[in-house]
Amino acid sequence: MIIQGGTVITVDPRRRIIKDGAVAVKDNLIKAVGKRTDITKKFSADETVDAAGKIILPGIVNAHTHLFQNLLKGLGDDLPLVAWYKKSVASNAPRLRPEDCHAAAQLGCAEAIKSGVTCVNDFMYAHPRPKLSDAVIKAFKKTGVRGVLSRGIVTAGRETGVPESLIQDLGVAIKDCERLIKEYHGSEGGRITVTVAPGSAWYTTRETFPEAKKLASKHKVWLSSHSSESPDVLRMVREKYGMREVEFEESIGFLGPNLQLVHAVWLTDEDIALLRKRGTQVVHCPVANMYLGDGIAPVVKLLKAGVTVSLGTDGAASNNNQDMISLLKHAALLQKVNALDPTAITAEQVLEMATIGGAKSVGLGKEIGSIEPGKKADLVILDFDKPNTQPAHNPVSCLVYCATQENVDTVVVDGKVVMEGRKIKTFDEKEAMAAAQAARDRLVDGK
Repeated sequence: MIIQGGTVITVDPRRRIIKDGAVAVKDNLIKAVGKRTDITKKFSADETVDAAGKIILPGIVNAHTHLFQNLLKGLGDDLPLVAWYKKSVASNAPRLRPEDCHAAAQLGCAEAIKSGVTCVNDFMYAHPRPKLSDAVIKAFKKTGVRGVLSRGIVTAGRETGVPESLIQDLGVAIKDCERLIKEYHGSEGGRITVTVAPGSAWYTTRETFPEAKKLASKHKVWLSSHSSESPDVLRMVREKYGMREVEFEESIGFLGPNLQLVHAVWLTDEDIALLRKRGTQVVHCPVANMYLGDGIAPVVKLLKAGVTVSLGTDGAASNNNQDMISLLKHAALLQKVNALDPTAITAEQVLEMATIGGAKSVGLGKEIGSIEPGKKADLVILDFDKPNTQPAHNPVSCLVYCATQENVDTVVVDGKVVMEGRKIKTFDEKEAMAAAQAARDRLVDGK
């Protein structure tokens, strides 16, 4: 397949932007990228995708979400974190069934694809009954996205409102993590991966973290955990362990280069230095942080310190969508207004967080996140021939500050076209919406 005629934003080490460019794809890999005339002379194709006048971009990575929450949109409006959790998640998640999780994941993947996302990292922490994670993976396989299943572990939290049915025995949780790794990690030709994800220090026991790290090391998989999300979280962690959350994670040897910490809003300079020293990644969820009034993550400081920062929507119960295109603008503007400095962060830096930064944060930095020969063919074509993106002077600026979901035209994952002309080709979008609505009605209204 050759995608030709568009402006290619490579996000490669040289950050090349190639006008009238082309990308050659064989099977699921990028074979070459360059000027259209050079690529079409060198390669022949069974399939040609005309991207004339369009933008060709590496697939966007949603580095953190909770797909089951697609059934809970708007149930916790205008509440702080713990109260939001009790009203939206704690009151509904105990009734989750596999078919609910599949419907929610399928709906979330539909929205992800439509907003240019090729890779979704689902932090699945609600396990009131067995094999709910399997239902999410089934949706990954069906929809065609590159799916990362972060198997969440919740082993404490009764005193803060975590329902008994969501708290698991550590041995049971670790055993299920290992089962999922053995059964699914690397499946679908590597399109599905599994990570180990102890929830957060405020609802996870001390011993959970080293056990999770031991399992991840054994199977050479990634780790994920929430950290330093809000003032309430810091207070609870300090009451429980007598120190800051990052300080606690360092004290038990949990920090490391194969770990992504989600949120990381309330960090001290000492925390940032620790993250830099250990090579730990950070996932910034600007919309969810604003929605819950958690605060503003020190993204500018983290980037200056050399910490890899990626972007995530967080769950749809605290966002309330899975739209990574709109999130780009939020991520940029939030840092500018926080610093009272329009130069604090650039559109280019935000794009890097959404692509190569996201790839690194899920352990796939060598496989996706940029358009380079040898990487997986996860690509997005955007149509800027729309009123909101015309005239387009700078393609990266236009993407971050002007574009919406409606500009996403075609999505390619692992060399396969999963959406073309904004029509999803791998599953029936209307059926997915109907299934999610039915699941929501049963889960929330008891119908």
